[in-house]
Amino acid sequence: MHSQTKATLSKREVLRLSKERDVRFVRLSFADVLGVAKNVSVPVTELEAALDGKVTFDGGSIDGFVRGEELDMILQPDASTFAIYPWPGGEARMLCDIAMPDGSPFEGCPRTTLKRAADACSRAIPELAVGIEAEFYLFEARETEYGSTRTSDVGSYFDFSANDRGEEARSAIVSALHTMGVFVASAHHEHGPGQHEIDFPHTGLLEAADALLTLRTIAKHLAAGYGLEATFMPKPLEDRAGNGLHANFRVGEDEKLYAIGGLLRHAPALTAVCNSTVNSYKRLVAAWDAPIYTVWSERSANALVRVPPHEQPPQVEMRSPDPACNPYLALAVLAGALTDGIEQRTLPGDPLVGSTYELTERDRRERGIGTLPKSLRQAIVELDGDPVVRAALGDHVYHAFRDAKLAEYERYRRAVHPWEHRAYLRLY
Repeated sequence: MHSQTKATLSKREVLRLSKERDVRFVRLSFADVLGVAKNVSVPVTELEAALDGKVTFDGGSIDGFVRGEELDMILQPDASTFAIYPWPGGEARMLCDIAMPDGSPFEGCPRTTLKRAADACSRAIPELAVGIEAEFYLFEARETEYGSTRTSDVGSYFDFSANDRGEEARSAIVSALHTMGVFVASAHHEHGPGQHEIDFPHTGLLEAADALLTLRTIAKHLAAGYGLEATFMPKPLEDRAGNGLHANFRVGEDEKLYAIGGLLRHAPALTAVCNSTVNSYKRLVAAWDAPIYTVWSERSANALVRVPPHEQPPQVEMRSPDPACNPYLALAVLAGALTDGIEQRTLPGDPLVGSTYELTERDRRERGIGTLPKSLRQAIVELDGDPVVRAALGDHVYHAFRDAKLAEYERYRRAVHPWEHRAYLRLY
């Protein structure tokens, strides 16, 4: 499908639309370093002041910003992201960049980080565009502490059932996205019962990240109306497929091999950002077509990088990320790896034929094939040792992200899990 780009709105048009559509409140939204959507809601009477960058918030209360200090930071709305939520209440939203009190860009803003990386990548790949495919589960909403993993859906790939509430909810999500100016290329049932996929057409990197952040918000809100809960958790069930986020980059013919080479070379460090939760590593196992080795292929569904033959322009698909990532940081580091591969003319070797799961240790050693990290802790070690990926994040974001993820891993390491009770409590 051809790339689609939404029309850019001016400040005047935003004010006019708000009045015409009887908007009462505007949510000024942004992502913290973990990729969690945050927002400051203002009455529409303050919309013009917001568009002029006069709305502030306490950056000391946001993960990865200026933790431990009180610092009023400025929300700078991107007028092109203005959209009205398609439900009662008269609410609209705009996505924001974060600025320092003096108006200068905040180096810890994930959206600004992606803008910087995209700008650098555009010099290496002038026509770069990305299409993302996001998988998620719709489970039955139940009154439990952590949510439910139950589903009455028995569907699989591309199935359709007229009585499936998941189908109805997914259609409502797609319709809402279109209403908000976020284009969808396709949507379908995925492998597991209750699992769905929504695919976005090729756009610029920033628009793709904005689309994923919007999808996560819309899916959770609308699923509730169908008695369901949407989750983008990478691996909610041990015995079913995990949720992936495939990033399909459109590059030039002369850039294709070097782009693949860059992704493969930096894959271990990329994993820390693209698979940023403890749970992510329960998806990256030899099952359900999840990638585990640094190989590329034209047809293998479980290769890390897949390059469909005969596509024009060429498309290079990175298959390891998951949809719980911070979309701005994930696309920033992927862009950094693509840029480095092209600038360094990094060749990826020959494509793999067949399943990566059939590779023996000897095969991998002889072909120089690496393995993706098996834990978040291991991935952070790889990130520490990769100056290219660290540079794509920038010094502030790198340290803030690293500190947050090490603390998350330490909480997980110390926790006693139900599996341990089942395995050891009576045995010993």
